[in-house]
Amino acid sequence: MDGEATDEFLTTTEYERLRRATETYREDLVVAMAGRVGLRPSELTAVRPTDLREHERDGECFYCLTVPEGDGDTREAYVPREVAHDLRKFAASNDVSRQDPFVGVSSRRVQMLVSDVADRVEGLHYVTCRDLRKHFAWRHLVNEGLSPRVVQSVGGWKSLDSLARYYSTPTTTTIIDAFENQAQGRGNREGRASGRDERLTNERYFRSTELLTCAEGLGQTLAEASTDEDVLTAACEHLADLYRGVWLCDERGVTQTSSVPARATSDVPSDVLDAADVVDEEDGPDVTIVGGTSADGPLSNCSFAVTPLQSSENVHGIACVADSSFRSVDRTFLADVGRRVGATLTAITRKRLLLTDTGVSLSFRSTDHGVFLVAASAELDCQFALEGVVPVEDHSLLYFVTASGAAVGDVLDCVTATDAVEDARLIRDYGDDALFEFAVSGESLATVLVERGGNVRELSVESGVLDASGVFSQHVDVRSVVETVEEAFPETELRSKREVEAPNGSGVRVRETIHDRLTERQRTVLWAAYLAGYFEWPRGSTAEELAASMGVSSPTLHNHLRKAQQKLLDSAFEETDHQSADAGRH
Repeated sequence: MDGEATDEFLTTTEYERLRRATETYREDLVVAMAGRVGLRPSELTAVRPTDLREHERDGECFYCLTVPEGDGDTREAYVPREVAHDLRKFAASNDVSRQDPFVGVSSRRVQMLVSDVADRVEGLHYVTCRDLRKHFAWRHLVNEGLSPRVVQSVGGWKSLDSLARYYSTPTTTTIIDAFENQAQGRGNREGRASGRDERLTNERYFRSTELLTCAEGLGQTLAEASTDEDVLTAACEHLADLYRGVWLCDERGVTQTSSVPARATSDVPSDVLDAADVVDEEDGPDVTIVGGTSADGPLSNCSFAVTPLQSSENVHGIACVADSSFRSVDRTFLADVGRRVGATLTAITRKRLLLTDTGVSLSFRSTDHGVFLVAASAELDCQFALEGVVPVEDHSLLYFVTASGAAVGDVLDCVTATDAVEDARLIRDYGDDALFEFAVSGESLATVLVERGGNVRELSVESGVLDASGVFSQHVDVRSVVETVEEAFPETELRSKREVEAPNGSGVRVRETIHDRLTERQRTVLWAAYLAGYFEWPRGSTAEELAASMGVSSPTLHNHLRKAQQKLLDSAFEETDHQSADAGRH
């Protein structure tokens, strides 16, 4: 379980060994809230005594926890009685007020606490907060047989596809037993539930199973796609197995590929596209359900569901499907399809930029104090230079920034006071300037450019004025990029647009190796280690510091680093061997 495994999970026995290895009340509470309630580190540090609610049913007490998810959203998590008792006891014994968090430390400190506990247990030193959440899902889905929809809801997973990894392919015996037990159960329930209730329950179960199967197949196909056309075709074919009509369109609503019955329109009805601009709060922010449309022929009595194909803020187009009706699981599934297809299209765009001979460079200038580096630079009258950005767990980012013209303490105090920055640390003080690591959860100009498919080549700030440039593929919609930046940060303007040459020769071969041979986690860890000065001497960051920032254990970090280094060296020496062989032939 090094972060890449998908079919190995902590057993209940192993989890209990971890609980017994805790040495403090806080450690025990952290392990319980991650492994029994399914909380992420950032959620674990945010919940308060006032969020723990008691519910009575049939004379028994049950407990739920209101968990903040960001942007004002919350979810209800189920809390076992013994964990709820421990939470209340901890709050009372530590004088935690109802409005203060149960665990008053940073999310990175929580990750380190779990790592400390795991290091005490033989054979489980690799365990992280993520492994505890995986155990939570595995335990309830496989051991206890809970509905995937319930587990998804209480655990805060964005899609049912995220839970597919926890199920093994059923054997023939398992299939026969399942249907036989279902038939027997139906007979035993006669007189206790109406036939209609049974039918609805079965329909929901089989629909969830269909969606999970489709999501798993689509994920495998998208992993092999190499062009935009491959991605759209794959999505269309998989969705056509579930819905009566499917259309994949660009951002303007122009159909790129579709699958519809004979005599049905090959384009999405215009009134569906018009209505899709309005988000129905009941359906959620990612999917719009449209009924009573002008569609005729085989789809005249259908409703339509529309979702964006997007990677964060980067919208590539829309997906539209038609069917007689849509359940809540369909809306969740379609929203996830939109995000997965969007993320794949973004990855292909970035690779195209990596290997192309030329690209488009866009340069921006901003004085918008919504960019935390602009605000900090203006307050301290100092300079910042962004060295690189690394994505980490829970959708946050690590910024590696060089600061000059201000004291180290002033920089740390000023930056951590902003809403965008969760944590900050000094990596190395060079005297005239210093290198910092900022854990950023809010929006910034660099992240907007990256999410629109760009590579940030330069970003510097001086006395409240930021200059940044990003290189994009020649296929990028420049107007869309500029509009997105200006909408996020109004005090920003486009300074120039020009064609530039992309790296070539051995530089491209190295980048190809990084993109094609390294896993996503290996690339991330290697890039973070490089930016944090791990390979310098003396080192700017230790393995333990880097592991804490990345939210993994030290052995896991070393594992990823070694594998990434081996692959890079293999590629370098393979190229050297080929060059030597070619020289020998001549």
